[in-house]
Amino acid sequence: MIKFNEEQLAQLDRLEKLQYVAEVHQMIVKEYPELAGDRGLRDRLERAYAHAVSLGFKDGGAITQFLYYEAFAPNFYRQPAIDAWLRKPGQTVEQRFADLLAQAKSKLRED
Repeated sequence: MIKFNEEQLAQLDRLEKLQYVAEVHQMIVKEYPELAGDRGLRDRLERAYAHAVSLGFKDGGAITQFLYYEAFAPNFYRQPAIDAWLRKPGQTVEQRFADLLAQAKSKLRED
């Protein structure tokens, strides 16, 4: 049986996260080829991923959706109102994010 020390486990975790972001990046670019020329996209996705995890996101689907929003609305999560909403206690961050998306979609339908 292979045993890893703390540093090795941390490095494996980092590689796994980078691979996840790389896969989401690839999906985004495949689905939206116009974003292929955005040289800062991958870095933004990595920062958004780290932020999502720091907020407490655990669900892969919600994290992927968070990254898709970052692709089209850079740093959306840094807006004070959005940040405050996602940090508000009482619900999981994933539920808060789903509520935020539902409100945004509702507003788009009204316009």
